[in-house]
Amino acid sequence: MLYKTTFAVITTMLLAAPLAAGTSTRQIETDDVRLDVHFNAGIRHDGQGGPWLSWLADMVEAVRSVTGAYPLPEVVIRLDASHRARDAIAFGQVRRSSPPEIRFYVDPRASAADLAGDWRGYHEFAHLMIPFPGNNDIWFSEGFASYYQYLLQARAGAITPEQAWQELHKGFERGLSDRAGRGQTLRNLSPRMWAERAYRRVYWTGAAYFLRVDTRLRTESDGEYSLDRVIAEFQHCCRESERRWSAEQLIETLGALSLPSVWREEYQAMIDQPAEPRFESAYRRLGLNVDKGRIRFADRPDASALRLTLMQAAKTAVGAYAHDHGDRDRTQTEDRAQKEDRMEASEPEQR
Repeated sequence: MLYKTTFAVITTMLLAAPLAAGTSTRQIETDDVRLDVHFNAGIRHDGQGGPWLSWLADMVEAVRSVTGAYPLPEVVIRLDASHRARDAIAFGQVRRSSPPEIRFYVDPRASAADLAGDWRGYHEFAHLMIPFPGNNDIWFSEGFASYYQYLLQARAGAITPEQAWQELHKGFERGLSDRAGRGQTLRNLSPRMWAERAYRRVYWTGAAYFLRVDTRLRTESDGEYSLDRVIAEFQHCCRESERRWSAEQLIETLGALSLPSVWREEYQAMIDQPAEPRFESAYRRLGLNVDKGRIRFADRPDASALRLTLMQAAKTAVGAYAHDHGDRDRTQTEDRAQKEDRMEASEPEQR
């Protein structure tokens, strides 16, 4: 079930502002975030911004299934028309500016259902749950967003849990079959991902890391810890404004909030090995078997329960890890702390 009911009850303001010819802007404002939505030429909407604003509100709620309160006070959304798009969203990218910006190239004819059914929206919004770790560690940022994209989509009710597992596995297969960067270690390939066009290999090697960490956290703590809980707590305690992060620093910090050995062991076992998605150990815990590319589900009670928890919103309800957004300069100071060009994008050339 999509988050339409939640959107109906949150406090929302729609404000029109004059821009360049053919463009318009609206705002969505809730208790914890403001979205400044820019409709560029070619994007048509009804008087209330539909279907675009309801879709964006659903993306916010999907993130809240992990973090509780939304992790940033303000985000700029730019919608550009892509008349040749074969999907509702042709492409998306995140720029860590001040405030951060997500740009989507969309089919202007897309319906609300089309938008909810496209994984790219969830991917781009997932990026903003963590700070940018730098271009050398792009595997961490893109792997994180790739891991969460189908989980968030299932939690929103846009796809079934079974579909989410199948799509996640297809991603791992794309990473394994990517000819670019084959044989190179993740440490060496990640900084060269763009030059070598090794997107699938890097994205899905990173996604498998987060799957292994998440399943280990849940099973080795008897359910006390999860990636959801750690990311929610990170927003509350540790997302410092004037700090430049690396993947190793994030791993140390996130580990300190849960089981440090899990984060460290999975990182050390992977970073200097050939970059490829390693998901077998997580699949055993989850009771996932692969038969000619199709996921089959073992009916072990422990595995079924683990699969179920990953596809559900975190037990930490909105506000459980709520943090103060009173200082709306936080994103500006965070971005001034990192001067490099920071661009993250949905997986190119997925087919």
